[in-house]
Amino acid sequence: PTIHFVDEHYDTGRILAQRAVRVLANDIAEELATRILKEEHRLYVETVEALCEERIVWRDDDIPLIRSKDNPNEFS
Repeated sequence: PTIHFVDEHYDTGRILAQRAVRVLANDIAEELATRILKEEHRLYVETVEALCEERIVWRDDDIPLIRSKDNPNEFS
């Protein structure tokens, strides 16, 4: 799943966070979609919290990083 800002086009806003979800060899579409949605819900909450706390920073190549709450020098 990808969390991004909304702009005037579909799914083109600046990315705030992404997370990988494992695709299993025996997955059916519904099972994979359920896992992705579950991870998207977790990531959305974490991202909004980090955004409100100003813990999201972008590398020079525009990759977003989220600073750890406990240690600002660590990223998740």
